[in-house]
Amino acid sequence: MKGGKIICALLSAAMCLGAAAACTPNPGGEQPKPQSLPFLRAEGKKVLDSSGSAVMLRGVNAGGLGVIEQWMTGFARSSSPQSQYVARDSYTTSKVWIERFGLEDTWALWQNYMAAWWTAQDYDNCADMGINVIRLPFTYMDIDFDAVESLDNAGDYDFTFLDDFVTAAAERGIYTILDLHGAYGSQNGQDHSGQTFDSAEEVTFYSGQRLMGLTADMWGAIAQHFKDNPAVAGYDLLNEPVEKGKGETGKRHWDALDAFYKAIRAAGDEHIVIFESCWGSGGLPRPEQYGWQNCMYSFHHYTGCAGDDRVEEHKEKFLNRMREVETANFGVPLYMGEFTAYTNEEQWSYTLNQLNANGWHWTSWTYKIWGQSGWGVYNINTDGVDKINAHYDDYTAIRRSFNNVKTALYGAPFTFASGNTLKNVIKQFATQGK
Repeated sequence: MKGGKIICALLSAAMCLGAAAACTPNPGGEQPKPQSLPFLRAEGKKVLDSSGSAVMLRGVNAGGLGVIEQWMTGFARSSSPQSQYVARDSYTTSKVWIERFGLEDTWALWQNYMAAWWTAQDYDNCADMGINVIRLPFTYMDIDFDAVESLDNAGDYDFTFLDDFVTAAAERGIYTILDLHGAYGSQNGQDHSGQTFDSAEEVTFYSGQRLMGLTADMWGAIAQHFKDNPAVAGYDLLNEPVEKGKGETGKRHWDALDAFYKAIRAAGDEHIVIFESCWGSGGLPRPEQYGWQNCMYSFHHYTGCAGDDRVEEHKEKFLNRMREVETANFGVPLYMGEFTAYTNEEQWSYTLNQLNANGWHWTSWTYKIWGQSGWGVYNINTDGVDKINAHYDDYTAIRRSFNNVKTALYGAPFTFASGNTLKNVIKQFATQGK
């Protein structure tokens, strides 16, 4: 492979992503045998399985695994006078490590990190919650790492990361939504895309053909690889596509999404395709405008109402967003792809009940975080432990620090003031009506 990429087979078994998954490289080759989950499709406003039965997708995001956000993972925003890169996202952290350790050892570090952040224990925790879907945020760097050094190297895909996750989740009866959180060059310039820009004007993704073309090619390759795998619930084309989260998505964004949709369909793939709005109903066109079929519309909503004194405000804001979207009557399934109800149990119960009662599919943000907060179903409690400094920590120390993010060692369910856990609340509503 170009750049001498380290693959999972060169790492010890303990470092493999998901202890239950086989640690074998699969660089665009034969797809692992599909699991027993039935294929899903969108028909009208419903998601149906291969027998025609309606399915409600309810689960969590696997945030912090395929792309880091420093506030919620064990990484510090670091800088060095000798480096042009401030390590503030996945891309710049990779650049710093490549500068210090080389490409192969950097890839090995990321494999070590992902193996620690998400293990067999985490899949089991999700299964115990009664959820049936996990939205997996990933970036191009997770399957095309040589492109970090230069986009001229793009296209040497390795799907091991996605394969292992989809397989391990399916073994527990859980679907995976493949969510492109970070496209080549970044579609929104925010840290959760993998590459941060200081202003919306620096985001050039939609102003030329190269970055969008590379992304379309990647989606085509992903579709070719997974088109026969029923354990994939669908493809979330592009996370929060608007530049720096400012304004609403419009035609230039929709045209890009349409190109990715066409690349998937050209591969003969009939999985559900998920289109995201930033932020309300005005952020997406009617599906017939582009001829989109077998699709779902996704919305993210964060009310900002943290604190026990804002419960009613949260309820009003959340319900208003749902009503505004429903009134648009897009004629497709509706999906709340990201949301939180913060630290108040009443807010969580209200929010999940409204989503269920109104027939929305949902995945909360997120499964786990570093620190104590209702943003994560699980919290990593490592009081007094420093986060990883990409510029100054040595290679061995970085690898050792990854132990600090293991759920089995330092994780615990977020607990409300009542003593109930967010895990229990998620389980209550994930299994409601089943």
